[in-house]
Amino acid sequence: MEIFKNTDTITILLKRNHIKPIVVTILIVAIVFTNVSLFAKVTAESGVGKDVFKVVVTLFGITNSTKDITTLVNVKDQTKVKVFNAENPEGEVEDKVSYTMTFPNLTVNDGDPYTVCTVSVEDFELNCQEGKNSPLNRPEFVDINVSGGGSGGSGDEENEGD
Repeated sequence: MEIFKNTDTITILLKRNHIKPIVVTILIVAIVFTNVSLFAKVTAESGVGKDVFKVVVTLFGITNSTKDITTLVNVKDQTKVKVFNAENPEGEVEDKVSYTMTFPNLTVNDGDPYTVCTVSVEDFELNCQEGKNSPLNRPEFVDINVSGGGSGGSGDEENEGD
């Protein structure tokens, strides 16, 4: 009967309601530990399969007087280039054009910077906007207004708050 030698201590604990706070504390600790793995999750575009980093660049404000515009997107050590040809008959109808730049086989982590630059043959001035990869699993969007003459530079980035 030495097992029940300290029954007085157990009785005192039960009388003072120490069990409820202990149970609540255990539940809180269990909830915290189960959610820690969600916060530690590493998210990045791996560049493999459908998980490819993409930047969608939209040039808007295009008119009949808009000259050729070269768009460059740089991420880490890779750069992609697209040229808007003002004499292209398909581009005459709309006042905007969108390009999707993809970077396969390149791992881009959340918060990694990218740069979008445009240069027009009208003034050969390089105008750049910087952004950061958002944690959302979607392309990054950059809008550039080219109507002010040259290649603009007054574009808005949708992920500016990152």
